Parts: sequence; structure tokens; C-alpha cells
Amino acid sequence: MRRYPFFALLFVSLCFCSSKLNAQWYEAGLMIGASNYIGDISPEGMAPEEYNLSFGIHGRYNYNKFVSFKAFFNKAQISGSDKHNSYINGLRQRNLSFRSTILELGVVNEFNLTPYHPRDDKTTVPYIFMGISGFYYNPQAEFKGSWYDLRPLGTEGQENLMANMKKYSSIGFAIPFGFGFKWNITQQINLGAEFGMRLAVTDYLDDVSGRYPDVDQLKTTDPLAATLSFRSPEFMPDPLENPQGEMRGNPDTNDWYFIGGITLSINLTDKYGMEWEEKFKQFSKEESTPFFGKKKKVVKYRSDTKGKVE
Repeated sequence: MRRYPFFALLFVSLCFCSSKLNAQWYEAGLMIGASNYIGDISPEGMAPEEYNLSFGIHGRYNYNKFVSFKAFFNKAQISGSDKHNSYINGLRQRNLSFRSTILELGVVNEFNLTPYHPRDDKTTVPYIFMGISGFYYNPQAEFKGSWYDLRPLGTEGQENLMANMKKYSSIGFAIPFGFGFKWNITQQINLGAEFGMRLAVTDYLDDVSGRYPDVDQLKTTDPLAATLSFRSPEFMPDPLENPQGEMRGNPDTNDWYFIGGITLSINLTDKYGMEWEEKFKQFSKEESTPFFGKKKKVVKYRSDTKGKVE
């Protein structure tokens, strides 16, 4: 597992600073959008053909007009295929592909670049965010019309040919960060657009990382694992007979996944609005019914005297 001291230190610092601020209001919302990935099967960038649906829910805890804390759960699909790569770098001939569902739970600190409050009637407010998340993933590959889970097969020889090499975990961690914009459509409803990048602390989102195992030996113990490990024979008439030791991926870089979409949230306040903010406090008036020509009695409740009657 690689370490990211800069990101960890920055995240802890942001959380510490945020904890010193007082909360003002909560939000609950939904997200729908698209997801993609960059990794060993798509090393040069997100393939336009591999955008998939993603959606999620979130809750936001607003400290003040600049700082918020958000917890979220997302479900996203990522996929990749060597058919989008070129022949020149040899990746097209490798002929690997995958898909995976990601279930992500995380927290981020958000920082508005301009002050934001639902009562301010701002048209657009940009923000940036950074945090930490954990996720479940399960890479699969298609073979003859059926989909197979790749992690249990040990396509790079994990625990099959190399007992000291453990299979990678189905649980991973990531550092989410990105930017977004939000609009307060009304004092109760917010509309947003967000793009988030995730630096995964794993290189196996696509089941590809290191070198080819001894494919001939793997065939004797698990023919399906050997077939899904080395798929060039399905594409090339005369591939290497046994690519043992050849690079299958790039173990020096971890994978990324991306989630972007439209968000809609509701401000959770009392029926009068955000009355705990001084300038929005209400002065309620209660009028008594006239009786035998008496004048109406008006009772005023002052917020700054804790409910004392004038």
C-alpha cells in the first residue's frame, strides 16, 4: 500500500480547522451522473466510450458561509477495454477488459470560494472539496457471453502459483477531491453540479497490475484463470505461447475513478427558516380578540431577551 503523507496531512488540517466552527444548517440530497476510470486498461485518460451511470445520496452539515462537511454514499459503474487503445503501444493486442461496480462511502470538507447562504440569493457559488472514502469493488470480465469475478481467480498467479502473494482485497480506500457549483433555487432547495476525482489506494480496480504468471502452469490448475489472464490468443493469430514474466500492467501507478453529476438538496430548517441566525430572527405578533370595545392587545416577543414580554 502506498502512502500519501501530503494528502493525509492536508485532510487532517482541514478537519481540525473546520471543527472550530459552529454549525448553522443541515441539508439532505441526491446525486445522479456519470462515472469513469483511468488505470492499466485505460492509461492515457478516460475513454469516452466507457462512461457509466452513477448515483448517490448525501447529507451536508454547514458550519458557516464558507465551510461545510458532507457525508455521502455513491454507487458507480466503471469499465475499460483494450479495444480503445492503440496497436503502437501494444495494449490493443493485450485484449483485456473489465467492468466493476463501486459502492463508496466517504466524507469530505467543502470550501466555498465565495460566501454562500440560502437567503443570500446568490446565482452561482463555486466550491472545492477534499476528504477520504472507503469502497467495495469487484472487477469482472466477459468470456463467451458470461461474466466472471476476477479477484477469486488470481489472474496474476496470486495464491495459485505464488503462495506468498495474497489476492488483493475487495475493499479499498481513496482520496476524493474536486470542485463544484451550487445554486439556491429557493430558500429551501439547492441545485448543484459536481466533478470529483478519486485517487485509489490500490492498483487493482481493473484486476491488472504486475506481470503475467506462468500461463501454462496456471492452465493445469485453473484453465479459466489462465484464459482470462492472457487473452491475446483471442485477438492475435500467433501470440506468445507463454508470456511468463512479461509486463501485464504498470505496478508503479495506482488507479483512479471519477464521479460527476447533478445534485439536488433540501435545507433542513424549521418552518420559519433559519431563525438561529440573528438577522433572520422573527418577531411574532399575537393579537387578542376585541371584547366590549376594548382595543386589541399586541404581545411582542423579543428574540434578544429570550422570550420576555414587552
